[in-house]
Amino acid sequence: MHRARATADEMESSRTLSARILENADIRAEVTPSLGGKFISLYSKRTSTEWLLPPLRPHAEARSGGGFEQWDGGGFDECLPTVAATATAPDHGEVWRHAWQEEATADSLLLRTTALGGGVVFERRARLDGASLVLQYAVENTSDAQQSLLYCAHPLLRVEQGDRILLPAEVSDVVVEGSAWERLGRRGKRIAWPMPKAGEDLSVVGPPDGSQADKIFAGPLTDGWCALVRPSLDEGVELTFSSDVLPYLGVWICRAAWPDSGPAKQYAVAFEPASAPHDSLTYAEHDGTAWRLEPGEKRVWKLRFRLGARSQLEKHTQAGRAHDRV
Repeated sequence: MHRARATADEMESSRTLSARILENADIRAEVTPSLGGKFISLYSKRTSTEWLLPPLRPHAEARSGGGFEQWDGGGFDECLPTVAATATAPDHGEVWRHAWQEEATADSLLLRTTALGGGVVFERRARLDGASLVLQYAVENTSDAQQSLLYCAHPLLRVEQGDRILLPAEVSDVVVEGSAWERLGRRGKRIAWPMPKAGEDLSVVGPPDGSQADKIFAGPLTDGWCALVRPSLDEGVELTFSSDVLPYLGVWICRAAWPDSGPAKQYAVAFEPASAPHDSLTYAEHDGTAWRLEPGEKRVWKLRFRLGARSQLEKHTQAGRAHDRV
């Protein structure tokens, strides 16, 4: 069994960064304003478990034009105004590449940055609510011209063999965005969820054997919910999101098959609530799913990461399936 616990070295390495800590009796979250607003830790005190993927390489300032594979490869970054590189926006967007301004209060941390030449202001307020990390977002066009963009959250969760991926009961198929060696087919192929073919269940995490690096999209969704549960711990991470603003959910499943270069590989699942069913802003513009913000227009949404017992998280999908039968 491949365990997903934070080691002493990993915990110590996070302390060397200029991290801001949100902590209560249930969880601890650490965020680094200087590293593009990156969350580097989401830690469960109930089970002494680190749920965010540790860095594959030391944290460092991102290059302004470099690809995301040159970044540390772990944690939780934000993607805006694109995920895939386009002619007008770099790989995984702009906002993870520079320090954010911060404003702390007694119970929350507000971080703010800009994109698209300063024409868009992006902000995220983080606070704790029991065993939940609550993130409230806003993006506003402060320029005098229309701005085109997409948003995608990018939280990489560390996994172990046997972890289960739970999606809303309404999800019976997904669309391939990318699949190493076209294992699931080419981009745009619609496949069944969770079993695209006999003998393969995408909802069960396999071993880190280098055989899988898949990105798929579900949606549009009415139920903004997903979860990763760990039977060995009787715990999991539940993510709820504003599906009226972010109607699509990207799911990245990587079993040590990415990045292509370097010895360290991701063994992770990422749940990526998104405004469009594409990584590329160009494709979103083509099918009309890109946000086109007029001057002064603003979008707001919320994400909630809740750490809870496996039985509590599984009740959501059971209730959804019961509702579908009515």
